[in-house]
Amino acid sequence: MRWKITGSSVTGRSHADRGESGQDCHRAGCIRRGDNEYFIGIVADGAGSTTHGGEGAELACGCMYDRITDTLRKTGDLSCITDGEIREWIGASRSAIAAEAVAKEKRLKDYACTLLGVVAGQGHTLFFQIGDGAIVVSADGGEYETIFWPEQGEYANMTFFATDDQFSDHLGIRHFSSAPAEIALFTDGVQNLALSFAQKKAHAGFFRPLFDALREHPEGGFLDFSRNLSGFLTRDDVSARSDDDKTLVLAVLVQD
Repeated sequence: MRWKITGSSVTGRSHADRGESGQDCHRAGCIRRGDNEYFIGIVADGAGSTTHGGEGAELACGCMYDRITDTLRKTGDLSCITDGEIREWIGASRSAIAAEAVAKEKRLKDYACTLLGVVAGQGHTLFFQIGDGAIVVSADGGEYETIFWPEQGEYANMTFFATDDQFSDHLGIRHFSSAPAEIALFTDGVQNLALSFAQKKAHAGFFRPLFDALREHPEGGFLDFSRNLSGFLTRDDVSARSDDDKTLVLAVLVQD
């Protein structure tokens, strides 16, 4: 078994109209250990109210991805990774952001960002999330499950961040004893398109065509499909429903 993956982060119309850069970021890839191939997907969204949220998101994604790959190269067994180790990964990312803030004479909260991640192998999958956005999976391409519902604060457009002092209080962690056939990670710019908040369910009609297209795409087509995904996320009808930055990472498990 192996993974086919793609991902895209696009600047929302609200930022583009003001000449601002997007504040979303993602890292996605695969590493192989023996006969097992692992999918790693990380997504982060810089807080719109901050001055350096996009930089915080980029630092968080990069540090998390590096810590996860280092751990997998040492252990090669996802089932041995504890919740405490996941908290240490996030703590290391937070430290990297804090060091950047000190170097630039900024505050840590100036780099505030959400953080979502998946690490999946054939025998185990772990998920973690702080803040809004969501992770959606399917075991067989049928029913779609939201791993954590987007966590929002007391007021509209308020959420929680990996840079918060009490980040661990809002950290969700789950383990599966197998790998889902389909995995999606996305920021809050996508969640109103992909989720029904009234029913607290994922829209199968949103995900199924995307996963089918990825599964059927020819080998070596990661970049081509990413361009197609970027085009989809910036379409006028999509932007009309959400003018925020949008990040979407997709992975499907396929037979060799």
